[in-house]
Parts: sequence; C-alpha cells; structure tokens
Amino acid sequence: WEAAVEGGGINPLFLSSPSLIASRIAEVFADGSIWPHIAASGYVAFWGFLLAIVVGVPLGTLMGRVRLARDTLEPFIMAKYSSPTVAFLPLLIIWFGIGAPSKIALVFLGAAFVIIINTEVGVSNVDRRLIETARSFTANELQILVKVVTPAALPFIIAGMRLAVGRVLIMVVVAELFASNAGVGYLIYQAGALYDTAMIFVGVIILAVAGIAFNSALRAIERRVAPWSSAAAER
Repeated sequence: WEAAVEGGGINPLFLSSPSLIASRIAEVFADGSIWPHIAASGYVAFWGFLLAIVVGVPLGTLMGRVRLARDTLEPFIMAKYSSPTVAFLPLLIIWFGIGAPSKIALVFLGAAFVIIINTEVGVSNVDRRLIETARSFTANELQILVKVVTPAALPFIIAGMRLAVGRVLIMVVVAELFASNAGVGYLIYQAGALYDTAMIFVGVIILAVAGIAFNSALRAIERRVAPWSSAAAER
C-alpha cells in the first residue's frame, strides 16, 4: 500500500499512504483539533447506548418471562428491527431538532432492539429445572428473577450489548453526516468533500478503535459478573 502510493501507482487524491495517515493522526491529536469531535460523538454514543440498555434489558426480560407480553410486543419489535433505522432520521430531526437529542434517539433506535431480542432469548431459554427448583424452595417471582433468571441470561444480555456497539457507532456516524457541525461522522463527511483521504482514514480508525475498546470493556464486564458462562471461562 505504502509502495503503491509513494511509487505513483495510486493517486494520493484517492488513497493516502499509511505513513501520511499516521502523520495526520499524530497531527490532529497533538494540536487537539480532534478532541471536540471525539467528545461530540462520545456524548451521543454514550447516552444513546445507555438508554438502549435501560429500556432494552427490562423490556426483553418482560418478553422472556411473560408470554402475553412476548406475543403482543414481538410483531412490533421485529417490524422495527427489520426497518432501516436511518429512514427515521428525518422524522427525529422534525421532532427533536438537529441537536444532540435527535442523534441520541437515532442511536437508541439502532441499538435497543438488538438488546431486546438477545435479552428475550436469554431469559426464555433459562433451564426450567432451575426455576422449578427455586419455586420448590418457596422462592417468589422476584427472587427467581434476581437469583436464577438474570444470572443465567447475563451472557446473552452482554452478547446483545456487544452486537449493539457496532450499530451504535454506525448510527452516530449517520446522524452526524446529515445533521451536525461536530463529531467524527461530520469530520469524515467534510474530509470526503475536500478529497482529504488521510482524514477520512483518521475518522475510520478512531471509530474502529472505539469499537474494539467497547467490546473489550464488555468482555471484561462479562468475566467479572458472569464468570460461570462458558464464553467467559474460555477467555
């Protein structure tokens, strides 16, 4: 790649060399110009992801434990999950404006349904013998939920969060492409308009590193809170 660009085989206008990309990364971090964009994207990603967890885990648990709730809500959940989330952005901008709330709402819509579905699967697949054993020892529904269902479903819930991370980053970029004056997505869009391929790669690398960091953090959390799961034990 480096040799192809430096040797003239590839026009730098269309593809920057790795050394130029590395130089640009060092430059934007050294002068601090990248930090406001990372802060803007991080704010949207954090609150959108947090809201998706706060809503998605309880709703998925309800669907997994209550047949009526699952039969009632599942068609709507699957309809939304199957719909392109990006299509809702114009409506969200009309409702919330072009500020952070519309972007947070888009991130929430992109991430919540993955968490809901994974949580519902995890809760509904808890070994019935464990639940019946708890009942035989006079455990009430709340105790069963806290002591049996939640620990058994935790690996599925965390897996849903890990899957949602990618959708969070995608929705952040999409939202910033259409309605923003700051953020990593906005930076990528501006760089593309100026044919600054090095800066495009800077934005892409930042997003990739963020995805790796989020995933590693969730794996660490799984090892901490669910060490009995086979996936956590293997790691």
